Amino acid sequence: MRLIILQLVRLFYPRIEVRGLDRLPTGQPMLMVANHPNGLLDALVLMIGLRRHVAFLAKSTFFANPVGRVLMAAFGALPVYRPRDEGLAGGAQGDRSSRNEATFARCRELLQRNHPLALFPEGTTHSHTTMLPLRTGAARIALSAEAETGWAIDLRVVPVGLWYQDKARFRSAALVVVGRPFTIDDLAALYASDPHGAADRLTERIDMYLDEVVLQAENAELLKGLPLVAAWTAPHEPQTLEEQHARTAALLAAYQRLRATDPARLAALEQQARRYARVLRTFGITDPWDLELSAVRRGRLFGLGLLLLALLAPALAGFVLSYATYRLAAPLTPVLLGKFEETTSTGKLIIGTVLVVLGWVIAALIAGWLVSGWWGLALLIAAPALAYAALRWGEFWREFREALGYTWLTLRHRALVRELVARRTALAEQVGRAVQAAQN
Repeated sequence: MRLIILQLVRLFYPRIEVRGLDRLPTGQPMLMVANHPNGLLDALVLMIGLRRHVAFLAKSTFFANPVGRVLMAAFGALPVYRPRDEGLAGGAQGDRSSRNEATFARCRELLQRNHPLALFPEGTTHSHTTMLPLRTGAARIALSAEAETGWAIDLRVVPVGLWYQDKARFRSAALVVVGRPFTIDDLAALYASDPHGAADRLTERIDMYLDEVVLQAENAELLKGLPLVAAWTAPHEPQTLEEQHARTAALLAAYQRLRATDPARLAALEQQARRYARVLRTFGITDPWDLELSAVRRGRLFGLGLLLLALLAPALAGFVLSYATYRLAAPLTPVLLGKFEETTSTGKLIIGTVLVVLGWVIAALIAGWLVSGWWGLALLIAAPALAYAALRWGEFWREFREALGYTWLTLRHRALVRELVARRTALAEQVGRAVQAAQN
């Protein structure tokens, strides 16, 4: 079950990259602390990116029914009982403290057995552009795990940043950023005399280390726009997610410095970037680098055309089998789960999977009734491959169409293309100088 679910997450986010994987400690107990922008998928993306099974906490209401309990058990999730869930199915019934203490004891046991544990100290998933104030639970678990063994397990706390290009969009990308691990044995004396003070001190330290790996901005426009400017003004294209994240972090730091030291220069850069974005939208250009890579794209047109022809028949079959149920997931998710961006991707994954599989079963039953049971069984077995062929055909078609459009634009409007390339280059140079000035 864990394998199937992780494969579904990989299907949703086909690019999951890791930055700083070599920072993960080996041979020591490890407590990972991460930001929490994307519900249950955060823990699963973390497992895929780090290529290891990691225990984590999940709100107790996920354990309220047999299906939820089986799913949580498949990933070794542990229930945490929140005040807001008191009295609800799966929530505490007046015994929240004792239940949470049992969960924390299990966390300490896992750490002492050198089993990786991931916690989200913000306490809840959200879509804010900055992290929420951290709870002290992660710090208390770390400190008590060390204290129970006489500070002998040499625990490493590892900050982890999770970044999604578009967390609610199917077939987008995610990045796991591993920060600098640190030890907590310097807090032993303080913990012995003042456990609450030690937990507060460690929570502040966790917050400081998370600031190094989590992109944060004061508004959504800035957090959404800076990665685009980072990609447009990079020294080369295509960029990996790791490179884009690092460059976005550098631009964000420069933005904050320039806002304090040279607001006029910053305003001029913002205006130029907005104007360039408007020009790109006017001509339907999603990535200005494609204008400079048009020769490569022209060479790929022939290969894409062959792929489209080869996959056409199975893609049509997959389209008929899966498209209607696949499209139902997007409008049904906010109806069933509410209009919360942080649960949209989880909802789409679960609801879409259930609907698509249900559609396959219905189609197989119809085929079995109209033709024979063997035909129905064959259709059910072939349905996943046919659906994937339809998915890939659609992606190849979009790439083919874009490549054809950029090629036409390059051949028919050379002066316009040269102007757009020149403007991108000029913007890149100005951004580069501004970053250098901010760093100095």
